[in-house]
Amino acid sequence: MQYMPCRCSMEYRGDPVKPVIICGSIAIDHLGTYSGSFDDYQARYPIKGLNISLQLNALETSFGGCGMNIVYGLGLLQVPVIPISAAGQDFNDHYLDHLHAIGIDCRYIVVDEAFEHSAQCIIFTDDSGNQITAFNSGASVSEKRLLPSAVADIDQVALALLAPEDAPIMLRQAKDLYRKKIPSILDPGQGVAEFARDEIRELLSLTQYVIVNNHEWQILQTNADKQAEEIIATHEVIVTRGKHGVDIYQPAADSAIHVAAAQCESPLDPTGCGDAFRAGYIFGLLKEFETRQCAELGCLMAVYNLETAQTQHYQVTEEQLMLRHREVYGKV
Repeated sequence: MQYMPCRCSMEYRGDPVKPVIICGSIAIDHLGTYSGSFDDYQARYPIKGLNISLQLNALETSFGGCGMNIVYGLGLLQVPVIPISAAGQDFNDHYLDHLHAIGIDCRYIVVDEAFEHSAQCIIFTDDSGNQITAFNSGASVSEKRLLPSAVADIDQVALALLAPEDAPIMLRQAKDLYRKKIPSILDPGQGVAEFARDEIRELLSLTQYVIVNNHEWQILQTNADKQAEEIIATHEVIVTRGKHGVDIYQPAADSAIHVAAAQCESPLDPTGCGDAFRAGYIFGLLKEFETRQCAELGCLMAVYNLETAQTQHYQVTEEQLMLRHREVYGKV
């Protein structure tokens, strides 16, 4: 299956789009904020053996998981999104109602009663936006998880994204999507540092898009033992660079497409900004916008997330997003 670029449609249309599958974890986030800088802490108390004691000024529990964060953003934009995941018993407490409230189809989320807890993520953020993250897979490793081929009318699905999970899980999903000839986005996240060379190479062979941040892009090349040019020759590669914007590399293109980051006047929490970006980018792909416009919409979704505490708490409609796009970047 070859990489398929989005079409160059310059006019915004509110037409319905085809469904998209998101394979990824469901997690409960525990978000702590540290008043100060981790760099300053390290300067004052040199870290030995990675022993750290932090006094947090806030600690909250919220809905999370990279996959579900993307699902949430797409749901706000009225995209027919199909999450495929596995959860523990705690999913039925509040998370299920939360997703139903924004119209998410949860038929393909398996609750494995053998697991008391869904995946858990602990994130500490300092005043500079630096983060310390710890993750427990919980029920996300359940063998009861469904494959994409279980989705009814899967031939109507336009696109799929493989959100960060363990390599064996991502490979099973990727192989199934490839057999069904559904274009897929590889989003390995920080876990790419633990992927073996052959695992990364096989994932690349099964997907058409790669989306990573700058740090993950470097690790991906190293662990895959591939040069950037080799990967770009067969994939659209989207590299997010925080406040420095986004670069998109495409096969046969003479140069990268650079999109400046949208400015945020009142940043609150960077957690989940990358996932919100992915929701905006996918929305643009499904609407068949130019690549540049897809990235611009992604940047704006990231700002909506950045302006709000927690990863699934911001609110935006399709109309509001398009209006803000015209204000910040110009007409679509």
